Amino acid sequence: MPSEQITGSKKAQKIRQACDCCHARKIRCDGETPCKNCQITELPCTYLAVPKKKGPKGRRIAKDQNKPPTAPPQLQHPIHTPVSSLTNTDANDCSPFNLLNPSPIGILPETGPVSGFRASPLLSADLVKTCLDAFFTHKYPIMPVLDLDNTYATVPHLQEMPEQYGLIAALCALIVFQPEIIDAPELGSPWPSSQDLINEAVRARRFCNHIEKPSLATIHTSFFLYATMFCLGMDNSAWFYIRESMTCLQLLRLHEETTYHNLDAEYSKYCRRTFWLLVITERAYALQRHRPLTLQPTIDLPTVDPGPEATILSGFLDLVSLFQNFDESFMNLWNTSGSDSSPQALIQLQEILKTAIHDGSDRTEIQQADLRVSRQWVRTLVWQLCVSKGLLSSQPSDESMSFQYPISIARDVVQVARSLPVKAFEANGVGILEKVFDIGCSLSDVLLLNPDAINNSVMEIGPKDYLLEMVRLLGTTPGGDKYLRILTLKADRLLKLRLRGSLSDSEASDRIEEVFDDEENTLPEQDNVHYPAFDETMTDGNFLAEDHLDAGIYEPPEQDPSMMMGDHSLAFSMPTPGWEAFWPPVPPDVD
Repeated sequence: MPSEQITGSKKAQKIRQACDCCHARKIRCDGETPCKNCQITELPCTYLAVPKKKGPKGRRIAKDQNKPPTAPPQLQHPIHTPVSSLTNTDANDCSPFNLLNPSPIGILPETGPVSGFRASPLLSADLVKTCLDAFFTHKYPIMPVLDLDNTYATVPHLQEMPEQYGLIAALCALIVFQPEIIDAPELGSPWPSSQDLINEAVRARRFCNHIEKPSLATIHTSFFLYATMFCLGMDNSAWFYIRESMTCLQLLRLHEETTYHNLDAEYSKYCRRTFWLLVITERAYALQRHRPLTLQPTIDLPTVDPGPEATILSGFLDLVSLFQNFDESFMNLWNTSGSDSSPQALIQLQEILKTAIHDGSDRTEIQQADLRVSRQWVRTLVWQLCVSKGLLSSQPSDESMSFQYPISIARDVVQVARSLPVKAFEANGVGILEKVFDIGCSLSDVLLLNPDAINNSVMEIGPKDYLLEMVRLLGTTPGGDKYLRILTLKADRLLKLRLRGSLSDSEASDRIEEVFDDEENTLPEQDNVHYPAFDETMTDGNFLAEDHLDAGIYEPPEQDPSMMMGDHSLAFSMPTPGWEAFWPPVPPDVD
């Protein structure tokens, strides 16, 4: 029923406080208990609200003209505040995390929008859903560190949670770099670039104190920024963010097993997986870019419980067991040119790598591609270390110490490539393509030094076919253009073939094919003719057909500057370091 307005005299009586109902309805109250309006509407009449003080806000201090001005008090930096000066409550609040509260570490519950933070239209709901779907389909098997239900639950509240917003922006930056694993936008407009989304993630971090109060989301954000920078070829930035991720993890003491004793079981599970993902990633990146190690395997491995994630976690542990073999002692040999090494220790390491993981047939296809190529890649790196230390022999006691060992490794890589769909390689991104490239470069170096290893019969599958298959793999997998250009040049000059293809970045390029010289009477096998990716014709290389030994040419293979294509980060793979120790080749003594 409509409320009656209170009609007073010409001079209304001043009321000190309106009742709660009248104040909420913004109508005049008579100040009685109950008031007239509440009697008419049959509402409870209360005066519980505390009236606000009128006048200017803040303290007003009387100025004493006779009092000399005093210096402002010295502010003590929080870092230098002694722990003993904090009360129990303050100590809990300032701690990186409260062990009694297993919610996200170091984050106070956000009850509303953060002052000044605004979500960008770049991170649309459609983009977020598309990227999250792609992540949990293609990336989660190799980086199972996000909880699916909790991640999707935060999406409607990203405008109120800058830390989660930054995490999702960094994840989307990684996913949009691989358009082959995500659907095109419905409206036809392109997705924002990875760089735009990186900028969004960095901007969101300005609204949360991620350094003084790091959390698990902070670690994940830095990790996804690292992964995106790696894909973009920004090595310094990638190194910065992977180190930042590990530093935040250590600030939270997640590298100590005792920390996990008081954490919630579900939350502890993802913290433990994150630690081991960083261990794997750091060691792989340290091998690729000759970096030192930070994390050591100081906590227990994740446990595999029966359920839908058992297969994924088993494959994840396979990867851990593979990279655990590359500890500080190996990295010292890898990063230092003058260090001595034991041939027997490296032979033993090669034997361990052969059996570090089983065939992986019960793993997902994405995991199989990652595991099987990574194993062949680290075997190649150990062989390269043997080359640089002068440990190879023409009459080796073990195959891993022979000059032809990369041929066996390349054969295994080709078997992997032919047994798995291209989608499995696409999901792994640029990292797996760089590993294939490293193996291909070592194979081409071996064939350059030993031309007799190249099979001449078109009916026989041999090293030449292995090299061409790796060229094909780089050409058919998105993201491999940088590596394809270099390996194509090496294969073209080495095999005396003209590989028809464009060495530009044109997206219209769609073929690469093997073209034999007109004077050759042999015809290629049908399977070796067409390689999708490029469509222009290269000129013939000037590779000398004469056998180096018979012609008396004993010059070590030089690094062709044109093969660098401006990317000096790939120099360590071309040619294999240490060839000078074996050039010129010395034939074995024959009695």
